Amino acid sequence: MFASLDEALAVDGFDRAHVLVPPDQHHAVASACLRAGKPVLVEKPLCVSVEECASLIEASSAPVSVGVNQNYVYHPGFLRLTADVRARTYGRPRFISVIYHAPLRQLAARQFGHWMFRAPRNILLEQAVHPLSQLLALCGDIEEIRAIGEEPIQLAPGAEFIAGFTAAFRSSGLSGNIRFAVGQAFPCWQIHVFCDDGVLVCDVLTNRYWTTARTRWLDATDALLSGQHTGFQIARESQKTFIDYVLSIARLKPRSDSFFQSMRNSITAFHNALDESAPPPLDAKFGRKLIEICDDIACQTLPALSPQSLAPKPQAPPLQSPDVAVLGGTGFIGVEVVRRLRSAGLRVSVMARNTVNLPEILTGDGVSVRRGDIRSFDDVFAAVTGARFVINLAHGGGGTSWETIRDAMVGGAETVARACLKAATERFIHIGSIAALYLGPQPGRITGTTPPDPQSSVRGHYARAKALCDVRLLEIYHEAKLPLCILRPGLVVGENTSPFHSGLGFFNNEQHCIGWNDGRNPLPFVLVEDVAEAIYLALKAPSIEGRRYNLVGGVRLNAREYLAELARALERPLRFHPKSPYVLYGEEAAKWTIKRATGRHVPPPSLRDLLSRGLKAKFDCTDAMADLGWQPTDDRETFIRRAILVHAAQ
Repeated sequence: MFASLDEALAVDGFDRAHVLVPPDQHHAVASACLRAGKPVLVEKPLCVSVEECASLIEASSAPVSVGVNQNYVYHPGFLRLTADVRARTYGRPRFISVIYHAPLRQLAARQFGHWMFRAPRNILLEQAVHPLSQLLALCGDIEEIRAIGEEPIQLAPGAEFIAGFTAAFRSSGLSGNIRFAVGQAFPCWQIHVFCDDGVLVCDVLTNRYWTTARTRWLDATDALLSGQHTGFQIARESQKTFIDYVLSIARLKPRSDSFFQSMRNSITAFHNALDESAPPPLDAKFGRKLIEICDDIACQTLPALSPQSLAPKPQAPPLQSPDVAVLGGTGFIGVEVVRRLRSAGLRVSVMARNTVNLPEILTGDGVSVRRGDIRSFDDVFAAVTGARFVINLAHGGGGTSWETIRDAMVGGAETVARACLKAATERFIHIGSIAALYLGPQPGRITGTTPPDPQSSVRGHYARAKALCDVRLLEIYHEAKLPLCILRPGLVVGENTSPFHSGLGFFNNEQHCIGWNDGRNPLPFVLVEDVAEAIYLALKAPSIEGRRYNLVGGVRLNAREYLAELARALERPLRFHPKSPYVLYGEEAAKWTIKRATGRHVPPPSLRDLLSRGLKAKFDCTDAMADLGWQPTDDRETFIRRAILVHAAQ
């Protein structure tokens, strides 16, 4: 393990390099390796400009080699399609059609700090290079491409995003089209090659490959037999993929999913080429050609693209004496909180991990944004110093183990509390969650005085950490007189977040919701505007130190009602599938048994956690209304408009 690339190069600690840094660092890292005589395999995209690619090509003269890891060229289904095309199994190829429709988690979650959103062209280098690399591998070259882009999406002031394009292309003796779109509800990635005597289809996402061809019979019989043959192929491919998945989960065979195979095949091809003193199959020239194609598409779909449009927007300097410091203020709730604070004339300092492509309210007068992490005491203390009030919306990040999540969430909350004590903060508002409570069936009502789940140790990691945050902060309140108030929102809904809330059930995909129960009990929804109002009111409400309040609105649709209203708004066939929590527990127990039998150390499932997720507890928020003066929305039509209909136009 080396602290830096320079250190590894200085001690000559490796023979070959695989460059995995962010795209805008590919050129610098790869160039340093090449100067030291080390062959490099660079993750896609090779570089972020044609000029950088040319520089690597110049630096990679023999015997040093550069490869680009466009792994989907080595997708097992695509390799089979390519083999049939080259063998002319179905005659000469005449036309290629590619459909790439994919969800984009970062877009749905509005995580616009990701590199792919930092310039309009970046989405092409991040995502479109996958299907384009397959086209280039099939065609050998693309001589001409004509693209039409979709209407831009406004991510933030001055930040536009092209989520899709349709293009026609021509290569030597072959033409075709490609449809690229991200942020799609239904994922589909298929390559169709139309040949003289058949059609070849690779479904990349499901790892299926099939063909459609003619038989020797007349048309009516041919339609029957060829259709059956194609259907049998699809069924056989689907069955094989499923069996391989089950055997892999049970550890009865090595991992064999298509993504893993594509990565293994791509990396193996690079190293095999080096071992044979041959150039990598996907070399720097291949990578440069992809960048050229992306640039060509960008120029046609983004005619206003210029160096000035890619320049980072200057940020306002930190406010010297803000009224309120908001930690985690660039998220869904945070933006609405800042909007409410500014409407009251308060000066706001925001600290967050992402400070790129922010909403207009965060770039206006009276607001300053700084980058920081609540796990860093220095970051937090610098952010809260001078502010009368501190609002903590940051949760510290996630992780895969309980220890990592605990250290991030609970440790982060403690860090904020210590910083507030040192800075002599007038009031500290910590935004927790009703997940900290046990919310399964129970005789009484849940109020602000209801303590965190006393059996949180058997709950899921997130709920357990939220419960421990509340417990630890209240301990600090009693020990050190921390001026603390805890607000615990329910299921927060509204514009600029996903309408597919996990409080409804488990979404294997957006169309189908597997309920935590029968879906008939009222759910503790609350509009994001109402949460922001409660937080604002809590800043100056008298005598609320050490108090906890739950924030649940007056309109409480059940899961079936909410999903039905959402289906009407989106004009989509959304389905709710009721399920008993005891059946869910049985299924989870069976999965756990298999995992443990195959040697994996995973915590056992918790019936208490599943019952709590069903949200059958009844809430009484009169304490928040009385002490804070809070009046959440109680009109059903207003709720549906603000929580559901706002998503219809997106």
